[in-house]
Amino acid sequence: MNFITNPIMKSFVGYDSLFNEFERLSTYKEQSYPAYNIEKVSDNKYKISLALAGFSEKDINAEVKDGVLCVKASLSNSVDSSSFIHRGIAERSFSRQFRLADNIEVTNAELVNGMLIISLHRNIPEAELPKKIEIKTPTRKILSKKAA
Repeated sequence: MNFITNPIMKSFVGYDSLFNEFERLSTYKEQSYPAYNIEKVSDNKYKISLALAGFSEKDINAEVKDGVLCVKASLSNSVDSSSFIHRGIAERSFSRQFRLADNIEVTNAELVNGMLIISLHRNIPEAELPKKIEIKTPTRKILSKKAA
C-alpha cells in the first residue's frame, strides 16, 4: 500500500481495506468480454445479463464467495477452427466478477437464448426496516362536579 499524503485521508484510522480497494480500482482495467447489463428491476431486485453465445450450462460456473459473484466459462469441447471461413463469435474462456452489497443474494440463474440471466434480491434485515411509531395523545381526566 502506498503512503497517503492527503491531510483528509490521514485522519481516517482503520480504513486500510477501503483505501486498498480504492488503489486496486485505480489500476483496474475493465475487460470488454463478455458483454453484460446490470438492471435494477425494483427497489430490492436486480438482474445481471451476460451475453454468452456458444456456451452451454455445463461450460459455465457461477458462485458467490465473500460478497463477490464470480462467473467463469470455458468451452468443454474444442472446435477445429480451420473449418471456419469467418469466426466472429468469441468463445474464449473468461472470468468476470461482480462485488455484491452485504444484503444481496442470488435467487436464480438461467441460460436463455445465449444470455445468462442472474437474478438478485436485496434482503433488508428487520433491524433496518422502517419502524412505525405510534403517536398518542395524552388523556386528561375530566373531573365532574356533582350537583348538590
